[in-house]
Amino acid sequence: MKFIIGFFMAWGNFITLPCPYKRWDSTLKNMMLAFLPSVGAVVGLLWMGLLWLFRQLELPLLVGGLVMIFYIFAVCGFMHLDGFMDCNDAILSRRPLEERQRILKDSTVGAFAVVTLAFLLLGWFAAMTEALPSLDYGALLLLPVVSRGVSGLHVLTCVPIGHSQYVKDYEVPGRWKYRAAVAAQLAVWITAAILLSVNLSRTLVMTAVITVSGIFSCSYARRQLGGMSGDIAGYTICISELAGILTLAVW
Repeated sequence: MKFIIGFFMAWGNFITLPCPYKRWDSTLKNMMLAFLPSVGAVVGLLWMGLLWLFRQLELPLLVGGLVMIFYIFAVCGFMHLDGFMDCNDAILSRRPLEERQRILKDSTVGAFAVVTLAFLLLGWFAAMTEALPSLDYGALLLLPVVSRGVSGLHVLTCVPIGHSQYVKDYEVPGRWKYRAAVAAQLAVWITAAILLSVNLSRTLVMTAVITVSGIFSCSYARRQLGGMSGDIAGYTICISELAGILTLAVW
């Protein structure tokens, strides 16, 4: 029963679509984080359906690209974009650590957030419209799964910033089992994506690029901001997913 509650807690917290089973247990927040790859799979499966619909309707390429990009951000309530913007405001300010942490918590939007958001969306639009005609269903499923898996593993492993919502959960013993659960889900969904992929080598390269870019971007943000947080998790997802779609476009 706890697994079911944990999964739907993740659904309700990280996806804006109506949650089939609304139940919250504050003692299961680590389990909620452990289900991030499966939440990514829900996002990816719906994204696959959107791609199929785009191809059936034969929409113009630029319109299809816009719809596909809007979906991936809107389905999670633009939550990860918010973290991306907050982190860039703080990191690019080049202030002392205490000031960077204050900026990270500030609800106002700074110039660095706006500029980096513009380049992120331009990169996504250019890459998606280029990749769309030959986009692989397996790769599309895997992109949000791996990005969220890498991000979730960091939240479950790394020391949080003092003001992070995950401070108390980090102190709970036995967190290794949640990291193991993330790894097991990644293995399952990667296997499923491989079976769906037409171009297996491209899917595997994309997976490697997402993983490496996620690790490096999260490590950089943690060094700059003094620990892990939900904003850094969103920052990691945004950068690793952009790296993934760029890989598909360049290939």
